[in-house]
Amino acid sequence: MRKLLAVLSTLVTLFAIKEAVYVFISQEADMVKQRPILIVISLSICIPLIVLSLWLWSPRGKKNKP
Repeated sequence: MRKLLAVLSTLVTLFAIKEAVYVFISQEADMVKQRPILIVISLSICIPLIVLSLWLWSPRGKKNKP
């Protein structure tokens, strides 16, 4: 189940990163006027998704029960 969530969160993260890059490089008039707030929004979405993906892909420690 954890691997499935990791794959799904990775796909969502990649899409969010693609959209964040679009915000940074776009030259559309609407985007240029609102760029500072769009950058804050895109980073506030991307950073937690990246952390979640990395956490889900990290190996879990095995608990030794004596």
